Amino acid sequence: MHKNKNRLDISIIGIGRIFRLYGFFTLLMMLFRTFFVLYFDDKNVFLSKTFDVFTAYYYGWLYDSMVLSYFIVPIFLLFLFVVLFNSTTLLNILQIFMRILFVIIGVFIPVILISDYGFYSYFQDHINILFFGVLEDDTTALVETIQKSYPLEILMFGFLVYVIALYFLAQKFFIKIRKQKSRYRSSAVKVLLSLLGVFVLLMGGVRGGYGKFVLAPKYADFSDDAFINQIALNGVIALDKAIKIRLERNSIGFNMAKSMGYGDDIHQAFSDYLGIDTSPTPKENLLRLISRTTPLNESLNKSKPNVVVILMESFGASWNKYNSETFNFLAGLDQHLREDYYFENIISSDNGTIGSLLALATNIPNRPGARYLSESKYLQVPLDSSSHIPYKNKGYETNFIYGGKLGWRDIGKYFKYQKYHKLIGENLIRTELELNGSQGTEWGLYDEHFFNYIYKQLSESTKPQFFLGLSTSNHPPFETPKEYKPLALEVPLELNERISREKNLFIQRFKAFQYANAKLSEFIQKIKDSPLGKNTIIAVTGDHNFWGFMNYTRQETFLKYTVPFYLYVPKEIYAEEADLSKIGSHKDIMTTIYNISLSNTDYISFGEDLFQSEETFAINGSIYANESGVIYKDKDYTWDTIPLIKTQKSEVQNLILRKRYRSTLTIADFFLQEQLKKSRE
Repeated sequence: MHKNKNRLDISIIGIGRIFRLYGFFTLLMMLFRTFFVLYFDDKNVFLSKTFDVFTAYYYGWLYDSMVLSYFIVPIFLLFLFVVLFNSTTLLNILQIFMRILFVIIGVFIPVILISDYGFYSYFQDHINILFFGVLEDDTTALVETIQKSYPLEILMFGFLVYVIALYFLAQKFFIKIRKQKSRYRSSAVKVLLSLLGVFVLLMGGVRGGYGKFVLAPKYADFSDDAFINQIALNGVIALDKAIKIRLERNSIGFNMAKSMGYGDDIHQAFSDYLGIDTSPTPKENLLRLISRTTPLNESLNKSKPNVVVILMESFGASWNKYNSETFNFLAGLDQHLREDYYFENIISSDNGTIGSLLALATNIPNRPGARYLSESKYLQVPLDSSSHIPYKNKGYETNFIYGGKLGWRDIGKYFKYQKYHKLIGENLIRTELELNGSQGTEWGLYDEHFFNYIYKQLSESTKPQFFLGLSTSNHPPFETPKEYKPLALEVPLELNERISREKNLFIQRFKAFQYANAKLSEFIQKIKDSPLGKNTIIAVTGDHNFWGFMNYTRQETFLKYTVPFYLYVPKEIYAEEADLSKIGSHKDIMTTIYNISLSNTDYISFGEDLFQSEETFAINGSIYANESGVIYKDKDYTWDTIPLIKTQKSEVQNLILRKRYRSTLTIADFFLQEQLKKSRE
């Protein structure tokens, strides 16, 4: 081995190479962070809250250092062997490894950060557990959608140029060490001090600093400005957190009751949920306590109303206040919202379509981090809580209808095992409506065909009908039929000031939104104007809001997750006044409908009747609330004026709400486990 350089030379050269690696990627990640701020900020936070922004950058540097330290520590350990053997040859071999790693990191980090940007543009959050749902979605349709929305070929070519430049930069950064005389006088103390200094820096980097507490993603939430709190985190940290949650919640030994603080005491969970002492009840009888029965109503036994429950793609309630004659995206639907029941303070069960659909279809709240039922061990388990079961037991014909292909997320298989009478997807709609040619997008048929099919079935059927449906039109790539003539869409000044990016795509999005609402409005009016209007209940909600074009403030945190709950009930069936300001979520929708459409019928649900219940709760994977306050990211907030919250934290934690949330998820998981056992008997 060549030893013409001493240990101090090798130490200094090697440490210099390590700092080149660290410095380059620190700068790269900071550039990505700056682009994030400039692209997604809609109110110039650099000028309005300069100190908070610099604090976010400081935390961002710590988070970036955590990521880079995990890559660099193995290199440093190998470098110790190089110093031990005092070998220039080994140092050159290590540099070859560093070149390779430089390129790998240089590809890996931008790919994750770019994916994080894409995720943020849709969900207004860094990568979270929903990221896996995106990866598991219809890949072909997703790629086609991206191609239509963004210049994918140009972006890929640009990335290829970047990778080539990265390769040549690696050659320049880590050049071969030639045989030259030593530049420094070596001593054991100097070598040890230099290596110890790097070791301390790396350990501090791995921990995220040298303070008492290890840096965690939660510490990024330090400002009253919700967007500033997003600046600090990077996509790699966010992805790591999501993976940990995914692995934990999907492990064989995962115990929901334990994670919610109940351990093995399932009785305590039932007691907290029901507000009574359930300890005298045998464990095998606990689920009977959540079974309910609708009131006796003889008129409903004589004339059973049709029930149509529609989940509209990306229908967020927070936008509705901007609707006007000149920005008419509700397209007539606002008239129905005024005429009938419209609950405004409802949030979706999940922030993705599949989670909200399954929550509505099963009457079970979404369990954050757990696999969706249609993609889990519960795929073939018929649930006693399924939303159509009470209607099926009363002689209804039950239908699940989706404007797209039933193979999406295995929903066709799932609803088959739930034993609906009829499963209707794109192919069947095409056949029965005799549709030819292109009649939709890669995600499914245009909504007019979706609603035409439901109306046709209602008109022709001789038995009472129950429909659970999911629309597709208000989904990227935001296309409408060629013959559709959009109404005025002049963005109001108040909204225009908040939209700082992709304004052309914003208008395209609202054109698709307007089209979907117009077809929904036409369907409702058609029902009202026909004989069906006296005997058909229509319920409409959204699967989730869409967030990508503007930043919501901390005060708007609850509003951000709201979706409409519109309910048309013929006066012949129910005509009572209702408190439309009730707080709730998807879990409450079927419970509310059961009690006005079914007589003396048993059902299982984790929701409340929004017409009758005095105390209601809203549960979403990100946020939960009641009339007392809101809990978001495990922090308590009080209401300003619902749905707006106060930006400061509440001094008193909302223990009732926390208990309700924890007990609901615990019992929901217990219910699923018992249903699985039952299916295997």
